[in-house]
Amino acid sequence: MTDSVEVSPVFIANLLLGACPERASELEVFWEKFEPRFAVKDDGAGLDISARGNKVSWMHKTFVHDWVVAFAGFKALAAYGPHVWSGEAFSGEISTQALSADEGLCAAEAELETLLYFAKQLGLVADLEELDWPGDVPPPGTGRELLASTEDQACFDIACLAAAATFLHELRHVQFSAEKNAPTVRADEERACDDFSRTMLLERVDVYSATTGEVADRVASKRVIGLASAALAIAQAESQSMASAVQNSHPPIRRRFVHLVLEADVADNATCWSYTACLLIALLRRGARLPQQVQFDSPKNLCQQLVDLL
Repeated sequence: MTDSVEVSPVFIANLLLGACPERASELEVFWEKFEPRFAVKDDGAGLDISARGNKVSWMHKTFVHDWVVAFAGFKALAAYGPHVWSGEAFSGEISTQALSADEGLCAAEAELETLLYFAKQLGLVADLEELDWPGDVPPPGTGRELLASTEDQACFDIACLAAAATFLHELRHVQFSAEKNAPTVRADEERACDDFSRTMLLERVDVYSATTGEVADRVASKRVIGLASAALAIAQAESQSMASAVQNSHPPIRRRFVHLVLEADVADNATCWSYTACLLIALLRRGARLPQQVQFDSPKNLCQQLVDLL
């Protein structure tokens, strides 16, 4: 079997330009200076993606996993979104009592659990053929124009933004390697890579908006949703054993949510925070860690409290 198959750097560059086109000149300089290379490795156990020198490599399963997680995120929004919006508008709280009284929640959570379970299984099997593909998720690689529903198209956009966030993270590792100035503590390097990913996607949104006429706050909110999906994918990929294996080299998942998502400078009532809150509620409900009541004064404040519970 072939160890890896090279992927054209143009493909990755186009993905990043689609996510943050205002960074075109910086990405061009990066490509010229560091000459990044990319390759898909043979699938196996786990969901590996890593940078070694100027080469970023990953399993095919890795981004299949993240594609499914993007669709699971919309299931979380369907399950918990009404409770977040109701809390924002009326009660100022999320409560397990209200969740228990929701007659449709059981079915919504079952759909969510199906996708999260499938995503978890992707990390355990060596071959995709061992699993039955979930029927309500289009196969990865399906073009956006072939997706029939606006929900599927939104999930496509989220998956692309999450993939861009992941590649930006890995490219910061490439830069550290080339410049030989990586932090001596590996967890600090991981945090710096998360910060780089977030700032590349968000810090020049105003430039993009000035060029396109799109509302800057809406663009930033959409990109934060992509970052939140990337954080959820990390949370899903880290099984208990994997979390132990990386505990000395990677920040805990609550810190990944902080670095990738919560440090974003976006309005406290932006749509992205309601979406992120739904992802966090999903994680906490699965771990039986959601308190009886969480009071909040904005969707971002809710996210901050939920992250502390991870």
